[in-house]
Amino acid sequence: MNESFQPDQYGQTVLNPLGIIALLVLGFAMLLLPRRHAVLPMIILGCFVSQGQRFAVLTLNFDLGRAMLIFGTLRVLVHGEWNHFVWKNMDSVIVAFAGVGSLVYMLQYGTVDALKLQSGALYDILGTYFLFRCLIRDMEDVANLALGFAVVSVPVAIAFLIERATHHNMFAIFGGVPYETEIREGKFRCQGAYTHPIIAGCYWASVLPLIGALWWRRRSDRPWAVTGIICGLIIIVLCASSTPISALICGAVGVGFFRLRRQMRSIRWILLATLIVLHLGMNAPVWHLIADVDLVGGSTGWDRYNLINNFITRVGEWWMLGTKGVVSWGIWNGDIPNQYVLEGVEGGIWTLALFIALIVIGFSGVGRLWRHFAKNRPNLIMSWALGVSLFIHVMSFIGLSYFGQITMLWYLTLAIIACLSRAPQRVVSAARAPGDRSSGMTVRRRVGNNPVPVKRGAWVGG
Repeated sequence: MNESFQPDQYGQTVLNPLGIIALLVLGFAMLLLPRRHAVLPMIILGCFVSQGQRFAVLTLNFDLGRAMLIFGTLRVLVHGEWNHFVWKNMDSVIVAFAGVGSLVYMLQYGTVDALKLQSGALYDILGTYFLFRCLIRDMEDVANLALGFAVVSVPVAIAFLIERATHHNMFAIFGGVPYETEIREGKFRCQGAYTHPIIAGCYWASVLPLIGALWWRRRSDRPWAVTGIICGLIIIVLCASSTPISALICGAVGVGFFRLRRQMRSIRWILLATLIVLHLGMNAPVWHLIADVDLVGGSTGWDRYNLINNFITRVGEWWMLGTKGVVSWGIWNGDIPNQYVLEGVEGGIWTLALFIALIVIGFSGVGRLWRHFAKNRPNLIMSWALGVSLFIHVMSFIGLSYFGQITMLWYLTLAIIACLSRAPQRVVSAARAPGDRSSGMTVRRRVGNNPVPVKRGAWVGG
């Protein structure tokens, strides 16, 4: 860790002049840019300014990402962009998830520091999610966002190449990242402005599907699609970590299932049955398979398996109100590189259940979305890419607990799905006269100004 950024400096202001300039320029850009591009300043800040930059207000810490939320909130209020907000199921679950998680954590620790910590967590989760909910409205907004990622990937990849060549991280001037590039098993693990090499790699692995989907939108976007994919792959490779590579493989699998999208229900059941058979037939539990994952050398697959195994076998210790750490489980340094385990340990079964509910609602929303755009190929592919991105996050959670810049990307993904998803509505059958046996007749449902024939009992987007 860079000497200019130490844990005991929390509650103190640490600002580089370049950090102040970046915050002001990007903050005012967020206020003044057209809504369709207003998310881009937050992405740029996360990719080029480390979270070591922060200022303290009454001992409360505001990193520059939190400060950008203030600019974003002012924008939404001044431009009246909250007027277009429509409450969705995802919104209810995200509020419950953040609220219950904070409540359980405070009950567990019962200290002022816990209150401060969870106040910041609530601000980050709800502020980030609902800001994106107000700024993103349609598929064209998502395409512009993907294009923004493709453009930003170029300087990020160049910075990673420079770090690999010099073995020095230029973003160390902001604090929060080491000056000397980390080495593991003889491989340099570049990280740029991100909080960890694994975070950097998984960040870009989850973005690549959206960038790739640009190929099918406009011909003018195709060069950026190719450029973004190449730069994203460069970043992932230079991170030299197994988890991002695994995430990339999962993304490739998700893309490959596009042609089988209408058989996904059967595929999920087959996968579940396969896991059950493996679990019954193996000498070790099925989650022991993660212990053998080592794609670049120096992986901690066994430690991840050990964490999951203890989490499952010690459920009585954490299910009610979580537990204060996992050192007693024999976990090295008390590290929890698994988001599912982290939610259970910090918030009990309640927070874990709500976290899984977010994922289920997300996939359900994506399913309705790509079916809605079945005859619009560019939007169909972008919808599927959104689902692949969600899948990459879900698989990354097995070997990584999110912190730093990638948390913004996670809530951005959920917000996009909530913005675009169409809630299912059941068509109500008209009342029948006595003796009427025409239960198989179709009724007409008005969509806009056009009456649409719909079979009774069918599900339609609304």
